[in-house]
Amino acid sequence: MSKTAEVFDALCRGGFICSNAVVPSDRTLYQYVEEHEERLRESFSEIGFRLEAGNQFYYFSRENEDAQSKERKIKKALRWLDLLAFFTTYRKDLCRGARVSPHEIAGQLDVNSSLKDQLAALHRGSDSKNYSDQLDALFKELKKEGFVELENETSQMWKILDAWDYMEQMVMAVSIFEDEEEAVS
Repeated sequence: MSKTAEVFDALCRGGFICSNAVVPSDRTLYQYVEEHEERLRESFSEIGFRLEAGNQFYYFSRENEDAQSKERKIKKALRWLDLLAFFTTYRKDLCRGARVSPHEIAGQLDVNSSLKDQLAALHRGSDSKNYSDQLDALFKELKKEGFVELENETSQMWKILDAWDYMEQMVMAVSIFEDEEEAVS
């Protein structure tokens, strides 16, 4: 498979290509995009995708999106807001490049009632009352979204990827928009 096809495959389902990926071949893919950004941007534009550059990561956006797609993105951004609130309650300095494990977070749940309440809210409608299962599900969700990667399977240490910045910027945009609406009212 060509590198261009690999880039498309990684990005077409809403993924990210990050400079600080755990897997070496993913970091190589980031370097490839960085070196061929203009050519890739032109190629993908021809098929309706816009190659976007973030803070050490790449992703696709679309020029024209239907209302259903926009609504889905808004729901996703609201979910990210809840996820970020949970992780910042756990650790205020959590940012891209940081390492975190579900075990460390679980240790805080019994002493931090706000963290416990937020975890429960994130899993509303879930059958599992087990903290470990709930945290594992959160990390799997973040992995699927492209924000974390498992760095050490034995210690269950996860690395926060550069794409975390995308989530933070998206949430900041929502917060700023809400603040501006309140100021007008």
